[in-house]
Amino acid sequence: MKRIFILPVTLFCALACFSQVKLEAFAGPLTSSAFYTVKGCKQPTDNKWGFQLGAGCKIPFDNRLWFTPAISYKLLGYKVAFNQPSFPPDLLATDNNTTLNDVDVEVLLQFDFGKSQSHFFLKAGPAFSFILTGKESYNLQTGDHVDRSMTFSVLNSYNRYNTAVVIQPGYETASGYLISAKYAQYLFSMNNEEEGPTIRNYMFGLTVGKLFGGKK
Repeated sequence: MKRIFILPVTLFCALACFSQVKLEAFAGPLTSSAFYTVKGCKQPTDNKWGFQLGAGCKIPFDNRLWFTPAISYKLLGYKVAFNQPSFPPDLLATDNNTTLNDVDVEVLLQFDFGKSQSHFFLKAGPAFSFILTGKESYNLQTGDHVDRSMTFSVLNSYNRYNTAVVIQPGYETASGYLISAKYAQYLFSMNNEEEGPTIRNYMFGLTVGKLFGGKK
């Protein structure tokens, strides 16, 4: 887990020594949910509001193409109502409301549309995800209610690791301010149980950022 933080931070500090490299800080709101199926049967889901914040770099690559790695924290989750028994969380659960604390390492390329200092851009690429902690809250058919921390494992319960595809269109001003929309689709299911559900998270977000350093 420590390597997830140490490696990107070390990389950002090293890159800051190069005059053409720009550093970025960003934050913004997001909404997230999941594609949730049980034995091929789609379950009704609802979105949850959260937020994201992080730091990244903008590194010259080729003409108007830039390498833009970033590390970000995201508050994600999903709400689901069951019409089929689902384990996890529990075969008697009627619903589930989850909250996830997630760290993503994004490896993106950015293409700038136009050569002027103010321009539209498009970022795209993979992100590698690590869920720090998670909580779930659900009701049982017996009338009981459960609030608990989610259990993560490589063999059963929930999966802590994932990979996402990120698409991020936006606009950069001559003074280095950025505003962008971000969509991330996580590729693998959060569930590790062999007979359990398929849970593939996704998120939509809006970020506002600022670039620092680099040659004008």
